Amino acid sequence: MHLTPSDPDIATLYRKIRADRLDLQPNFQRGEVWGKGKKQRLVDSVLRGWHIPPIHVIQVPNSERQEVLDGQQRLAAIRDFMQDGFPINGEQEPLEKSITELDGLFWSDLSQEIRGKFEDFTIRVLTISDYKPREPGELFYRLNQPTNLTSAEQRNAYFGEARQQIKNLTEHMEEEGFSRELMGFSNSRMAYDDILAKFLLTLESRTLTKKITANTVTSRYRESTGFSAEITSRAVECLRVLFECLENRSSASKLNKATISSWLIFIYKALNEGTNLNTVIEFYDQFETLRESHEGEIGKELIPNGITQSFLVKTIQIYQDRASSRVADTSSVILRDIILWGIYSLFNQNPTQPNNGLSPLNLHLHYLSSQKDISFSEISLSKIAKDLRWGDVL
Repeated sequence: MHLTPSDPDIATLYRKIRADRLDLQPNFQRGEVWGKGKKQRLVDSVLRGWHIPPIHVIQVPNSERQEVLDGQQRLAAIRDFMQDGFPINGEQEPLEKSITELDGLFWSDLSQEIRGKFEDFTIRVLTISDYKPREPGELFYRLNQPTNLTSAEQRNAYFGEARQQIKNLTEHMEEEGFSRELMGFSNSRMAYDDILAKFLLTLESRTLTKKITANTVTSRYRESTGFSAEITSRAVECLRVLFECLENRSSASKLNKATISSWLIFIYKALNEGTNLNTVIEFYDQFETLRESHEGEIGKELIPNGITQSFLVKTIQIYQDRASSRVADTSSVILRDIILWGIYSLFNQNPTQPNNGLSPLNLHLHYLSSQKDISFSEISLSKIAKDLRWGDVL
């Protein structure tokens, strides 16, 4: 099989499509599946003069005709635009004044100058010839094997200040010694980047009640400004404390993205309250030991005074459930946080102290634990969170 590169302009490719010398839908191709949004992004890229991935075409033997092997959707988008099939979307990020002015215009509305610029844009074409019968099909398969990128991997293409700050923090984590062996997972598929981006957005919003989705993070990456120096420095401080918590355990932790996020939020709040570092490290070990043993027999030494074992087990089960499903829901984030602080207060706080900020939560939990005729559930804990306005302000 021989591949010959060439760089025809769009005008040449369009003429070949119109003359049926370039077949966009040979029998091995799927139908046209791009919606208007994807087509508009392709046109936007051409108008900006950006790179378009190469097109692969098969030269039909003993003929001037060619069949598109890879690039059907791109060429169909160009053809449809040049036939007034859809207008330009001038509001695509990053905004560009010269393109914003074209918003809503169809091909026939454009000036000769802009049409000429579009038609003069070149696309690399690789023409396949001298091939064995099975070779084009094998190449098509290899070119179109699915690549399912994580949200963090997709965002990594943005080169803004926020993205660079997250990259710096991720490198800091790896240099510090965070690893699969220490906490249960590595930075495979850019997991650390995802955690840190959402953590910094949480600190920026100063609340747990705002849902942070992949789209939220992407939008923040696309902004021209990064996170404040205060937020990034606080993140470094929280990572340092978390690393000490991990390193001071006698056994490796078994965290996931949800639980490490909750611990970072807990540590941030604990540092704000002036909590002693050794107290945080000790509680981390206590709680993670409870998590690891809650399905078996919990030793009496692990149960805080005034709390029954069954109540403690149910509380940890709720935490586990909300760390493995619906993890990004604000209800899950708040439930995990109130459970961490609730059990912390049971281990470390005296509910009789009138100025103790955790006293209301502590008293609620003691009351629920003592009411054997009341079935404790997520609903009970959610009601406490609502009554205490938990997570409204970090």
